[in-house]
Amino acid sequence: MTADRFRALVSGVLIVGVVSAAALISLGVVTALLVGWSGSLSGSPIGTDAATAFSAMGNNLAALRPVGFAQLGLVVLLATPVARVAASVAAFTLERDRLYAGITAIVLLVLLTSLFILH
Repeated sequence: MTADRFRALVSGVLIVGVVSAAALISLGVVTALLVGWSGSLSGSPIGTDAATAFSAMGNNLAALRPVGFAQLGLVVLLATPVARVAASVAAFTLERDRLYAGITAIVLLVLLTSLFILH
C-alpha cells in the first residue's frame, strides 16, 4: 500500500464517520423540532428515559424517537477515531510493517479498554 493510498484510507474513514455522525445528530435535532425529544415519529408512547441514558438508545431508535438518532450520532462520532486506528492497524499489517502495526495495535487496545472497561 502506497503512502497516498494509506492517507486516502485514513481520511476516508474520518470523513465517513464525521459526516455520518453529523447527519444522524442533525436528523435528531430536526425531528425533535417536529415531535420533541421524547416524542416518536411512529406514534409510539412518549419516552421517559433521559437523553443521557444511552442504554435506552436501541428502544429509542426502534420507536423512531429523535433522541435515539442524536445518541446514535454521538456513538458514531466517538467510534470514528477508533475506526481510524483500526484501519491503520490493517494498513500497516498489509504493508508488513510489524513495528508500526504493533504500536498501533497497542493504541487500539488502550482505546477499546478505555471505552468498554474503564467507565
